[in-house]
Amino acid sequence: MMERAIYNYADEAGNTLFTKERYVKKDGSKGYAYSHVDTEGKVVKTMPTFAGGTPLYNLHRLAKYPNSVVYFVEGEKCVDALTRLKILATTSGGATSDDKADFQPLAGRNVIVWPDNDTAGREHAKRVAEKLKSLKASVREVDIDALILPVKGDVVDWLQVFDVKHGHNATKAEIEALPLKTDVVQAPITDYSDAGDTQILPQTDDVVIARLATLKPLEYDRIRTVEAKALKVQVKTLDSLVKAEREKLKQDDSPFADVEPWHEAINPAQLLDELTSTILRFIVLDKHQAQTAALWIGACWFIDVISFAPFALINAPERACGKTLLLTLIGRLTPRTLQASGISPAALYRTIEKYKPTLCIDEIETVLKDNEPLRGIFNAGYSRDSSIIVRCEGDDFEPKPFNIWGMKAIAGINAIKLADTVTSRSIVFELRRKTSSETVERLRRAEAGLFEKLASKLARFADDYVSEVNQARPALPDALGDREQDNFEPLLQIASVAGEHWPDTALNAALRLSRATQAPMSSANELLADIQEVFEAKQVIKITTTELINALCEDTEKSWATYNRGKQLSPRQLSNKLKDYGIASKTIRINGYETAKGFECEQFKDAFERYLTDPLNLPSQGNNLLESNKDGLSSVTDRKVVTVTDFQTVTLKATPMLGCDVVTDKMPILGGITNTRNEDEAMRFL
Repeated sequence: MMERAIYNYADEAGNTLFTKERYVKKDGSKGYAYSHVDTEGKVVKTMPTFAGGTPLYNLHRLAKYPNSVVYFVEGEKCVDALTRLKILATTSGGATSDDKADFQPLAGRNVIVWPDNDTAGREHAKRVAEKLKSLKASVREVDIDALILPVKGDVVDWLQVFDVKHGHNATKAEIEALPLKTDVVQAPITDYSDAGDTQILPQTDDVVIARLATLKPLEYDRIRTVEAKALKVQVKTLDSLVKAEREKLKQDDSPFADVEPWHEAINPAQLLDELTSTILRFIVLDKHQAQTAALWIGACWFIDVISFAPFALINAPERACGKTLLLTLIGRLTPRTLQASGISPAALYRTIEKYKPTLCIDEIETVLKDNEPLRGIFNAGYSRDSSIIVRCEGDDFEPKPFNIWGMKAIAGINAIKLADTVTSRSIVFELRRKTSSETVERLRRAEAGLFEKLASKLARFADDYVSEVNQARPALPDALGDREQDNFEPLLQIASVAGEHWPDTALNAALRLSRATQAPMSSANELLADIQEVFEAKQVIKITTTELINALCEDTEKSWATYNRGKQLSPRQLSNKLKDYGIASKTIRINGYETAKGFECEQFKDAFERYLTDPLNLPSQGNNLLESNKDGLSSVTDRKVVTVTDFQTVTLKATPMLGCDVVTDKMPILGGITNTRNEDEAMRFL
């Protein structure tokens, strides 16, 4: 079997330019294959041509960190090895590739060349140094003669030797401490032609500050005066700049390990299928929920290009339904995961600003209980456009902006009862306790490396498809409300890029979840829906206030019979609730001559259309039943049934809303279970 590795060369924005595949032939020699997508979208098995030369590998990271030291090595494998250690690295390819490469992105940069330990490698390093000198880059070279390195050994070989010798993997600090052939030059060099091959060139102010910031306090204190004089600045100015740079270094010192992208290109659709089957393997939930969870996990890896960060709200009616297991599983597959059972407002916005984590918070019903500041910060991180909060910091109480943009997974018992501001920003996963006939595997007994492998594939997915996801504009169905469209848009972006069955699968799951997991409506909106039912049930176009209240109170399972401190809803309370919709009682005629306070159906037309999904489709004014028989209209008093033969109108029909909130007991819950559970379903929670 031939060993293969695939490397994607991208532009500064991360868009793939071409793919290079390295393989070992049967005779043991290396082989390379190239491919790219042409302007017509066809895959061409060649490397494209570039006017300025072949781009450097890892170009998008060079652009992202313009002030960082760059290690120039031989081969993409060595670049990837250093990248995993949070060291910025690049290459032009093999030892003979430098003559065709575009070195312009390294102009003026601080570069350390690390040659391979053979003649070709040393010659390659010499040529690279010459090219970088011509671009006024600062160049040093790792002294490989001082390293324990086999003949023809490269960066990867040295890392393996270091591991065996020291019993642990080399760290970023240990690599940065490797001996260099040329020390930093204090005085500027004016004649570059006389500088040695590995002589460092004049450093920019930023490079000097970055170097000083890495020194220990005592070391810095001994040279700060000399350094300030060389930079022609006051010592206090230098102190301030070094202090700021140290703060940046602290921020970069993340406690989260970088995930190594998978070594070869992945099929996004197959990856999402694999995620779905893994979730169903350990968690009892419906398949469309597992598919949605897979898409949500995928969206976490594209947080830099999506516009909304919906909460993954894991809800359970009782304990032992698997909510914490699902939260844990999600945490193992998302980038920079921070799991907690509680967090303060100040810790929340500082943590998000510093580390940009994926938050996984359990027992959310207690974390957010009576904590308005925390809930406000949670909600503010939902939209990229409104994710900045300002807090006073330091002894001087200087106002400082904090970016709290990020994905959050939250879990709790009856978490669906959280504030509407939280649930409306959530994609809700309803868990249930498993029955004796349902079997899943124990999460703690998963085979070693399962989740690391999936996370690695997700990292490769993010590296290879960030541009496609950024540009994806999936169709958002009108059946989803505005907030629901915001919630599901990033998931539908992922699905559209994945292709195959996923666009349809994601859309179907979004429609099902949006109907089944909506939060309860407000009491005013509930009243509006129940009034609609009264008009439909009684087949009338006007009704007195008294008769309307009596009709509302007929259903004892609703709140209106006991709304007024155990008594039925009063006329004043009815009036107060309806006035927000612009509806007020009026004098209506009954039986042709009697009058009383009441309402006409036409008064509710605008409110029904705006706040209920299936509004009353009344004919327009001037051609409807209201003018066709002004004195003989049906009322509650005469109980006359309005039909299409009497008047040109339509049947009034009350249906559950899709665009607004819905009363929970009127909606089915996930899995096709109605609010009246059958005996087997009820046994889950006994």
